[in-house]
Amino acid sequence: MVALIRLGGTRLFLAGQAVSLLGDGLAILAIPLLVLELTHNPAAAALASVPRAVGYLVAGLPAGPLIDRANPWHVLIAADIVRVAIFATLFGLSVSGSDSVGVILALAFISGVAGVFFETALAVAVRDLCRDRELVRANSFLESASQSSILLGPMAVGLLAVSVGLGAALLVNAGTFVVSLATLWGASRRATRISDPHGWAPWRRFGAEFRNGLRYLATTSILVSLAVLAVVANLCLGAATLVVFFARDYLSAAPWLVGLVVAGGGLGGVLGAATAPALIARFHPVPLCVAATLVTGVALASVGLAPTVWWLAASNLVLVWSDVLASIVVRTLRQQIVPRELLGRVTSAVRWVVLATTPLGAVLAGLLTQLAENDPRPAFLVAAALLGVSTPAIWAVGLRRHRNTPMLPVRHGPSPGASSDRSTTSLVERRSL
Repeated sequence: MVALIRLGGTRLFLAGQAVSLLGDGLAILAIPLLVLELTHNPAAAALASVPRAVGYLVAGLPAGPLIDRANPWHVLIAADIVRVAIFATLFGLSVSGSDSVGVILALAFISGVAGVFFETALAVAVRDLCRDRELVRANSFLESASQSSILLGPMAVGLLAVSVGLGAALLVNAGTFVVSLATLWGASRRATRISDPHGWAPWRRFGAEFRNGLRYLATTSILVSLAVLAVVANLCLGAATLVVFFARDYLSAAPWLVGLVVAGGGLGGVLGAATAPALIARFHPVPLCVAATLVTGVALASVGLAPTVWWLAASNLVLVWSDVLASIVVRTLRQQIVPRELLGRVTSAVRWVVLATTPLGAVLAGLLTQLAENDPRPAFLVAAALLGVSTPAIWAVGLRRHRNTPMLPVRHGPSPGASSDRSTTSLVERRSL
């Protein structure tokens, strides 16, 4: 009976986070549209499109040790309160006709920082709430909701902006975080009985805690190898930012066909999240992650060789499918391998490095395209070749020894005898990972 109650609470919590992720999808278009409506300045709109990336660069590293010190559920609730207040304020600015673009951009970046804290705390909270296969299913569900929001969010903003005005989209966005808050409040009370979050340690130990998290990451071979694989993959996936340019300018596709190419990627993301639980149940996670990364390389090559928009859309679907599958595998492994008291630090450090790589890959792909006289094909083919060479090398050097690693049961609460500022040896390490 207790297990059923707990599972029901988990479902309610995950449903609330799906609504919250829809809010993230709404924000993708709502804030840039608001800035464009006020300024008609594409540079300002571009700034309004990157609050999450800027948030990770600013707050990604300190967010981890702060969350490891606190109850992650309190961090989730605080982050949602901040985001409700921000989008309610943006709604007010939109209705009043204010032209305070600087204020709007500042609020967008604060929302991005709150999102960084939320995403890092969510990784810890999901680990506290879910065990065994539940953890895989929860990560797959959240990723599916995230990918769906990328498809549905901008579409919903467009419909709301045309029918009732852009302010309504901002108000709906605030409402999604209210729904998330309501489900978090109930789930946090149940989770307190499931896990045993540690209290706040003295602030003078903050630096030592941060270094311990990095030391644990640097000395755990499977985590280092997976992080290197993620960095290389994200560097190569910078070429994927050229998909719209490829379709519109190089293949001279009509706007609705360009939308079809983008929708193919969104559908691939949803399929990647939906198929992940079955594939993880059937195959060992490390070989599955490596195989998915190799498929990503093949898909990049297929994009580079695409003779038609339909080929491009199908290749983009496979590209995003394999990338999402690999991401879910890595996220779940990290949640199971890293001791509970270090999970926030390790998660934020890895995400910070990976996200910092993404714009670098996009810039390199753009430069290569310019050197090729605006032909994007070489950028995709070079990225595919780099991924095709580096993935087997990372497998041979760092991941092959972990090929039989199973998905292990999740232990809730701190490791026995561990303190919040001391790196410990996890169950996985004791199995010679």
